[in-house]
Amino acid sequence: MELLNTLEQWPLPAIAAMIAGLVILLVPRVLNYTIAAYLILVGTFGIVRYFYGSTVSAQSIISLAAGILVLIKPEVLSYVVGVYLLLIGLLQAGILRF
Repeated sequence: MELLNTLEQWPLPAIAAMIAGLVILLVPRVLNYTIAAYLILVGTFGIVRYFYGSTVSAQSIISLAAGILVLIKPEVLSYVVGVYLLLIGLLQAGILRF
């Protein structure tokens, strides 16, 4: 239960986003891999919460899938990010429900 409390108390995805942003600004050529790592990390946070009693969010699954896809095929980054943002926007607006 301690891990779940840590995940809820600390804004780990926000910290990961700031670190990813800094890495991209400092070393722009690793953009694809940094975004892939960030998406996988955010998706993993959501999956780990499931094992500690929380529900799995669709955003976690989408993040994990998008990160893995970008890691496997970095050249499709813009398409994956576009679809990711559309899906997340539809989820947050309540238009798309899982």
